[in-house]
Amino acid sequence: MNGLIGVQNSKANRIGKSSLFSSFGESAGFFLIAVMFIVGTLVAIGFNLPVKGIMANYSYDVLVILIVMELFTNLIAETGIMQLIAIKIAEKSKGQKRMCLMLFGGMMFLISSCLNNITAVMMILPIVFVLLKTLEVDRKYVCTFFAVILALSNTGGAASPVGDFPAIVIMTSGITSFLSYLTHAFPLFAMTSLILLVLWGISVKKEKDDGAIRELAIANLKSQYKNMRIRYDVLVCLGIVFLGMFLAWSIIPQSIIPPEIIAVLGYVVAMVICSLKKIRVHQGMEFKSVLTIASYLFFAEVVSESGLLRILAEYLQDNISSPKLLVMAIMFITSIIAGIFSAGPAAAAMMPIIVELCNGPLNAQSDWIAVAYAASICAGSSLFMWSATAGFILSGKVNKAGIVDGGEQKITWGIREYLKYGIVNYVVQITIAMVAIELVL
Repeated sequence: MNGLIGVQNSKANRIGKSSLFSSFGESAGFFLIAVMFIVGTLVAIGFNLPVKGIMANYSYDVLVILIVMELFTNLIAETGIMQLIAIKIAEKSKGQKRMCLMLFGGMMFLISSCLNNITAVMMILPIVFVLLKTLEVDRKYVCTFFAVILALSNTGGAASPVGDFPAIVIMTSGITSFLSYLTHAFPLFAMTSLILLVLWGISVKKEKDDGAIRELAIANLKSQYKNMRIRYDVLVCLGIVFLGMFLAWSIIPQSIIPPEIIAVLGYVVAMVICSLKKIRVHQGMEFKSVLTIASYLFFAEVVSESGLLRILAEYLQDNISSPKLLVMAIMFITSIIAGIFSAGPAAAAMMPIIVELCNGPLNAQSDWIAVAYAASICAGSSLFMWSATAGFILSGKVNKAGIVDGGEQKITWGIREYLKYGIVNYVVQITIAMVAIELVL
C-alpha cells in the first residue's frame, strides 16, 4: 500500500513539475520582453543616452523582414505542401523509428533554411503526433526525436540569410552579401546537421518486430489526411516569387534596394496571387514574437550606443594577437551568451563587436567571420530549452499531445528532459564550427 502511494506521489510530482515548466514556458516570453525593454531603458538613462536618438538608429529593417517572412510562410502553408511532404516522409520511412528521426530531421533543416522555423515546426507536428501515437514509442525515443527537431530547426535557420533572426541581422549588417553568406554557411550547417542526424540516429535501436504496427501507423496517418488537397497552381507561383526574392537579394546591392523592400514587394505580389487564385490569405501572426524581436533590437542598440561592446572588442584585440584565436574567443563568448539568454539577445547584442572586427583587422575574412558568428549563436541556441526560438513552444505542444509509452504513461518533454541532449548538441556544433574556422582562416 505504501509502495502504491509512493508511486502515485512520484507521478503527481512529475505532473506538477511538468505543469510548472509548461506555465513558465508560456510566461517566459512576456517576462523576457519586459526585462529587455526595462533594462535597456535603465542602461540608456544610466549612460545619459537619449532614447529618441537610439530609436533613430533602430534596426527596423530586421523587424520588417522577419514579419514578412512569417506572413509569406503562412501563404505557403495554405497550399498544403508541407503536410504532403511530411506524409510522404512517413511513408518512405515505413514507420521505422530511426528512419523517421533522420528523415523528419532532414526535412526540418531544409524547411527552416527557407521559411520561419517556428511555423515550419508547427505545421509538421500534427502529422508527427499521429505517427508517434500509433507506433510503440518509449520516453527515450520521443526525447531524442524532438531534440533532433529542435537542433535542426536551429541549424536550418542559420544556413540561409533569411532562415532565422541571427541570419537576418547578419544579412542587414553589411559585413557580407546574401550570396556570400549562403555559399559559405549552407554547406557548413548541412554537414553539421548530417553529423547530428547520424549521431542520434545510431542511438535509436532497430525494430525486431514484423512491421505490422508500423504498417498500421502509416495506414492510420494516410486515412486521416486522405481528403487533403494540394494547390500546386498556387505553390508554383509562390515558388517563382520566392526565387525572385532570393535572386534580388543576391544580385541587387543593398544601397540601391534594401532587402526589407524586396521582402515587402515579394510578399505583396504573393498575396495578390493568392487572392486571384481564390486561396485564403492568412495575414495573422504571433504578435508576441514581433514584440520579442523588437525588445532584442532595442536592447542591442542601447548596449551598442553605450560603448561597452567597443571596449570589449578593443580589449580582446589588445590581448589576443592571433586573428584566429580572437575569432574563436568571440565565438565561445557568443555561444555561452546565446545559451544563457537565448539566440535573439545574443545575436543583437554581440553584432557591434563583429562589425567592428570586420571593418578592422579581419576585413578580408568578413564572410567567414559572419558564418562563425552565426555558428556560435546556433550552437548556443541548442544548449538549453529556453535558448532556442522554438524551444518552449515545441515543448508545450509535445506535452499537450498526449503521447504515451508502452506502459500507458504520458511522455513529457521539457527543460530537464532536453538538458543532456542539448549539451551534446552544443558540443558537437561548436566543435565543428571551431574546426571549420581553424581550417579556413
